[in-house]
Amino acid sequence: MNASQTHLAAIPGAPPAPAVGAGRAAPSRPVPADGLARRIGRTVLRPFRPVDEVADAIELGRRLQRPTSTGRRILVDDLGTGADAAVVTSLVARALAHFRHDRVLAVDATGRSPSMADRLGADEPGHLDGVDPATFESVCASLGGVDENLWTVGAAPDRADAYSSGLLPISRFFGVTLVAGRADGAFAAAVGAGAHARVRVVRATRESALRVGRELDSLAATRPDEVGRTVVVVFDERRREDPAFDVARTTGIIAESGAAVVVVPHDRHLAQGAAVLPRLIGETTHRTVQLVAAEALGRAVDGAAPARTEGE
Repeated sequence: MNASQTHLAAIPGAPPAPAVGAGRAAPSRPVPADGLARRIGRTVLRPFRPVDEVADAIELGRRLQRPTSTGRRILVDDLGTGADAAVVTSLVARALAHFRHDRVLAVDATGRSPSMADRLGADEPGHLDGVDPATFESVCASLGGVDENLWTVGAAPDRADAYSSGLLPISRFFGVTLVAGRADGAFAAAVGAGAHARVRVVRATRESALRVGRELDSLAATRPDEVGRTVVVVFDERRREDPAFDVARTTGIIAESGAAVVVVPHDRHLAQGAAVLPRLIGETTHRTVQLVAAEALGRAVDGAAPARTEGE
């Protein structure tokens, strides 16, 4: 308990303090990441954007629309740092679904709240248990629809068998399948063995940077091809959580390993912990998430083939 919870628990008749990590009640009114003045200025100036900025946006869209010969599977986890891998996965999934012409599936195996279905605003999240892979229509009966090209589904973090029996048979219906999992989860481990790329979402702290460094050193020594298929996302989830964290130096060191590294800035709208409304996300967050999606997809398409998993 924190100090306020301890104080509350000491008051006779007071309601019990919420458990640490319990989901927060959704705020009654979503807060936009950017202030009103910035949003108005961005709208007014959009027709006058520099030519280089427009060219960069076109190139990023081209990267996100890359065709895939077969469905690509991308695993997203927090590397044990406690970062919100589910919200980053939901943002990447939306970016891919917006730019691509094939289907995108976002799987939530984090077991945390708010869930990915909550973040995506899906009414019926669905679950991998009992999914019928016979046809796409039968698969949809177990999924939660988000929009025309995007679906989501939940999976038990500790069920490794759900990968071969549930996810693998249905991934053929999707151009890209994103899986948000726990670093210590059996389901994530099973997905990771056959993933085409990995995204490691970590908090913007020195401790997380050290953990990333150890992980990349281990991969370089044992599975060097996997380093090139890795994207590290430094997520400033809690606004300057570690004031002594040197972002520029850390990202430079990570990039030397061969892994891609992208910094996702703090975003007031994401920090609310409720359904993510794309129109309220900061402009910088939009561009950064699209870059994460492009880097992950590029590595999933171009990277060395993953180890084949039984059932493929």
